[in-house]
Amino acid sequence: MKHLLILLSCLLATPLIAQTTIGGGVCSSATLSGAYAVMITGRQVTSAGAFTNVLQANGSAAFDGESKVTFTLTQSNLQTIGTPLNWSGTYSVQANCAAQMTITSGGSATFNLAIYNGGTDILFTGSDATYSYSGAADNQPTTGCSTAALVGAYTYSATGFNLSSGAVDGAVALSGILQFDGQGNIAVNVTMNGKNATGASTGTYSLSSNCLGSATLTLNGKPLTAAISVENVASGSPSDVYVDLGTGTFIVSGTAHAVYGQSSSPGAAGNCSAATLSGLYSMTLGGRQISASGSYTGTYEGNGFITFDGVSAVTLTGTVNTNLAAGKTFTYSGTYTLASNCSGTVTLTQGSSAIFTLVPWSSGQQYNMTGSDGTYTYSGSGDDLAPIACGTPTLSGGYVYDSTGPTLSGTAVTSVADESGVFSFDGQGNVTASYTITSSQTAPAPLTASGTYTVGANCQATATLKDSNGVTNTLNLVVRAQYGQGALVLEANPQFIRTGAAHSAFFKNAVNPVGNPAQSITNVASYALNATPAGSVFVIFGQNLATTENQPTTVPLPTKVLDTTVTVNGELAPLFYVSPTQIDAQMPWDIPGNALATVIVKNTGANGSTSNAAAVYIPARATPGLSVYSDNRAVVVNQDGSVNSSTDAASVGDEVALYFTGGGPVDAAGKLTTGAEAPAGLSPVTDPNASVTVGGTSAVTKYVGLTPGGIGLYQANFIVPQIAKGTYAVVLTISGTASNSLGGPYPNPVMTIGN
Repeated sequence: MKHLLILLSCLLATPLIAQTTIGGGVCSSATLSGAYAVMITGRQVTSAGAFTNVLQANGSAAFDGESKVTFTLTQSNLQTIGTPLNWSGTYSVQANCAAQMTITSGGSATFNLAIYNGGTDILFTGSDATYSYSGAADNQPTTGCSTAALVGAYTYSATGFNLSSGAVDGAVALSGILQFDGQGNIAVNVTMNGKNATGASTGTYSLSSNCLGSATLTLNGKPLTAAISVENVASGSPSDVYVDLGTGTFIVSGTAHAVYGQSSSPGAAGNCSAATLSGLYSMTLGGRQISASGSYTGTYEGNGFITFDGVSAVTLTGTVNTNLAAGKTFTYSGTYTLASNCSGTVTLTQGSSAIFTLVPWSSGQQYNMTGSDGTYTYSGSGDDLAPIACGTPTLSGGYVYDSTGPTLSGTAVTSVADESGVFSFDGQGNVTASYTITSSQTAPAPLTASGTYTVGANCQATATLKDSNGVTNTLNLVVRAQYGQGALVLEANPQFIRTGAAHSAFFKNAVNPVGNPAQSITNVASYALNATPAGSVFVIFGQNLATTENQPTTVPLPTKVLDTTVTVNGELAPLFYVSPTQIDAQMPWDIPGNALATVIVKNTGANGSTSNAAAVYIPARATPGLSVYSDNRAVVVNQDGSVNSSTDAASVGDEVALYFTGGGPVDAAGKLTTGAEAPAGLSPVTDPNASVTVGGTSAVTKYVGLTPGGIGLYQANFIVPQIAKGTYAVVLTISGTASNSLGGPYPNPVMTIGN
C-alpha cells in the first residue's frame, strides 16, 4: 500500500481546496447592496402610555453598496390608508455588522441596523419626531415578480391596531389564508384575535416587475386596501410576501407564506394535517392590552417552547415578562387542529384560556399564531430548527440583534422603545453588548454592557449584564437554528421589558463553510457540519489563526505549528496545516461521541491571542466525507495506481480505492494513537453493512476502514459494477449515513468508468 502513503501526503498535508474565506466578522457598506423588501411599524405613545398615532408600511429599499439608500413605501396611519411614503438618505456599516442610517429626504428619521446572513437580511429600529420604529428587510428578487406569478394559497399572520373615529382603541392580530388566482383576483379569509372571523373579503390585486403590488378589496361592506412587497421567490413563484391591510377600522402588517403541499392549480388545498406540526418548536409570544381610549395598559413578552404531539395535544412552556412582574415561568396546555389548507386553531385549557389561529409554513418547520384571552391580544411564532445539542459554547462570536417593547414606571407603561446592537459571546460564559435605544420621546441612547451567560442542554440560555448606566439587565434566550446561529431574546430591567431576536452576522454559503463559529468547524473532505467523529480530520475556518501558512513534515504530527495550537475539550489536537484563515487537524480518538466538544485555537504569535470557544458536535458513528479534487471529483485510485479522472477511467470489474474521512469507530488492527499513523493491517469500520454505489448501482465492497499508515484517512475498496461507460456519482453509506449528505457543498462526488 505504498501509494496510499503518497496519496495521504497529497490529500491532508495541504488544504483540500484553496479558497478565501468570507466569514469571521467583517461587514462594510458594500454588504448592503441592491433591493430589499421592507416592513415597518411606527408607534407614537405619550408619557401617559396613550397611543396617539401608529404607522404600518411596506415596500422596498435600495442600497447602493456605498452610502446612499432610498425607500419606496406604502403607508397607513390614523389619517390615511395606503398612501405613498418615499424616503432617501445615507447609511454606513461597521465591521461588526451594525449600521446607522439617516433619512434626510421625505422625513428626518435615524435608524440603527443589524445586518445578518451576510447582508441578505436586516433588522432595524429608529425614531423621528413622531414615531418609534421597528422593522425588517430581506433581499428582494430581481426577477420572477408579476401578477401571474403571484398565484395560490398563502398562510398569513399580521399584527396591528384597531381604529375608531381616527383613534387607536385596541390591538389587532390576524391569521388565515390569502388566495391569489394569478389573474388579478384575491380572496382573504382571516380570523381576528383568534376568535372573531372577519368574514371573507374579495377583490383585485396586481404585482409589478419591481416586486411591489397592491390590492383593493371589500370587507363587511367597507373598502380594504393592501400593500404587497415580495421578499422571496422559489420555484418561479413568490414564496414569502409582506402584506399590509388597512381599512377604517384596523391597520395591520404581516407576512404571507406559500401553503405547503398545494398544487399549482389556484384554489387547490394544501397538504397539511395535525401531523404537519409534530415535536418541539421554539416560541416567541407577545401580547398587548390596549384600552378603548388607546392607552397601553398591559404587555406580555415571553419566549420558550411549544410542543405539538402530531395528533391534537399542545403544550407551551417558557418565561414571561409583563408590566406587573418579570421572570415568571409558565406552562399552558390544550388542543390544536390543522386543516389541509394549513389554517387551524390552538385552544388552551390549562394555565390559560387563550384561543389562537394557527398557520404553519415551510413544510411545517415554522409557524405563526395569533389570538387573545380576556386580557391580551397575542402573536407568536417559532420553528423546529435547533442544534443537535447545546452548551455554553453554542453561543459564540458576534450576534446582531434588535428588540422592542414598553418602558415602565412601576407597573405603568409610559412609552415604547426599541433596541438594536451587537452581542459578543466568548463561548465560555462571558458576554458584552453594544447597542442603542431609540424612542420618539427621547434622543437615541448608546449603551454598553457586560456580564455572564450560560446555555443549557435544552438550548435555553440566561444572561445577566450590567450596562454603562449601572443598571442590571436580565436576558432569557432560546437558542435556535441548526447550528445555534439564531436566538430568541427576552430582556427586562426595572425600566423596560423587550422581546426580539439575535442572529449570527455571518452564514454558511454554498461554497465556503464559514459563518458563526459552530458553522466554521467541518469535515475536512466534505465540509459537512456535525460530521467530525473521533479520529476524523476536521477543518477550522476563521481569522488570525496563525501568523502565516505552514505544514509539518514529521510524523507523529505535532500539536503546535508555528505559534498555533488547537484544543478539543482541553486536549491538544495534532495539526496537518495552519494558515491565518484555516487549520486542518485530527479529532482526538478519545473525544466522546454523541456530545458537544469545545474547540479553542491559541495563536501566540504577533498580534495573536486565544480564540473564543466554539462548539462542535461529535457524532458517535460514521459521517463519511469523500475527498474531492478538481470539479467535484471523488479521490478514487484506480487498479493501476492512477487517480481516477476523465482521462484515467476505471474499468468494470476493477478493484479501486475510494478515500474519505469521518469513518467513525473501527475494529483496530493495533493501538490507535492520535496524530500517529494507523496500524498496519486492516482496521475495518464497525458497521458490517457499509456499502458503495456508483451511479445508483451497488458495488461489491472488499474493505471499508482505516488506511494503514494514514492519519485520520479511511478507504473503501470496491469492485466497479457492471455499468455503461460514463461519469457517475459515487456514494458511500456507513451506519445509515450517506457520504457528503450533511450539508457540505459536495453532495455527490463523481468518478469515471471507461469500459
